[in-house]
Amino acid sequence: MLFGIVAMVASTLFILFFLFFYGGDISAKRKENKLIFGATYMTMNNPYYQILDTRIRAAIESRGRILITRDAAMDQERQNAEVKDLIASGAKVILLTPVMWDASEEALKIAAEAHVPVVVVDAPVKNKELAFCSVRSDNYQAGALCAKHLLSVRESANIILLEHITAYSGRQRIQGFLDEIEGHENFKVVASGESDGQIENAMPVMEELLKKTPEADTVMALNDPSALGALAAISGMNFEKPFLVYGVDGSPEGKTMVNDNFMTATCAQFLYELAEKAVEQAYLAVSSTNGQAPSAQGRELIIPVALVTKENVNEYGTEGWQ
Repeated sequence: MLFGIVAMVASTLFILFFLFFYGGDISAKRKENKLIFGATYMTMNNPYYQILDTRIRAAIESRGRILITRDAAMDQERQNAEVKDLIASGAKVILLTPVMWDASEEALKIAAEAHVPVVVVDAPVKNKELAFCSVRSDNYQAGALCAKHLLSVRESANIILLEHITAYSGRQRIQGFLDEIEGHENFKVVASGESDGQIENAMPVMEELLKKTPEADTVMALNDPSALGALAAISGMNFEKPFLVYGVDGSPEGKTMVNDNFMTATCAQFLYELAEKAVEQAYLAVSSTNGQAPSAQGRELIIPVALVTKENVNEYGTEGWQ
C-alpha cells in the first residue's frame, strides 16, 4: 500500500515541480483578431484545475476563439493582478476560481470597472452580485454525503478534518459533514488541520495530527489531494486499526484508492458538466448588453454531486474524471 501511495504522491509532486518552474502562466500565444476569453484559477498544481482548464479550453478553441489562462498560485493579490492583465490582453469575459472567497472582491470590481463580465467557476465568491454568474458543484451536499456514509458503516468515530478555510467551497464541504454528524454523540471531531487542499501540505499536517490524537480512526478531507496526503501519512506511521478516509472530487486517483480499498469514499464532482456550463455562461455574458443579461447578474448554477464507494466505483471508472 505504502509503495502505491508514495508513487502517486511522487507523480503528483513531479507535476507540481514542472508547473512551478514553468512559471504558472499557461497562455495562448496567438491573439490575432479573435474573441479572447480569460481564465484565472486559484492554483494549477491540482489535477482538478488542470483538467477543468483543458475542458474549458477545448470548448472555446473548438469555436475558433482564444483562451488565455493564468495560475494565481494560491495568491489573491496575484490573481487580482492577473485579472488586470487579462483585461489588458483583450479578454472580453473572465472565468475565475477565487483564491479567497471574500478578498476576491477586488478582482471582481476591477473587471466590473472595465465592463468585462466574470463567470465564477467551481468556488463561490462572497459578493456574487459582482459576477455575471457562478457555476459550481453542490459542495455542502458533498460533505453531507460523506457523513451519511460514515454514520451508516460505523457506530462511533474519532474524526480528523483536513480543511482549506480560505476557499469557501472547502468550508462548505466540511460544514455539510459537520451538520450531518451533529447530535450523534459517538462521532467526535478530535482534531483539524489546514491542508490548503494540496497533497504536499496534507501529508505532514496529518502526521502531526496523528501524533497528537492516536485515537483517531477517520479522516474527512475537503478534497482528494488532501485525502491522498492523509493516506500516505497513515500508511507511513503503520497504524494497525482500520482508518476510514473520505475525500471530495471523484478524481481518477481517488477512485482508484476507493477501488483498492484504501479510501472509503470520494464524493464525485461532475467536472465535464461544470466546464460545459461555465463556457455556456461565458458566451452568454459576451453576447449580453454590457455583460449583463436580464435577471442573470449574481445567478448561481449548482451541479449535483454523487458519492463513489467500493460498491459503485465501477459505474464511474477509475481512468478519468466524470
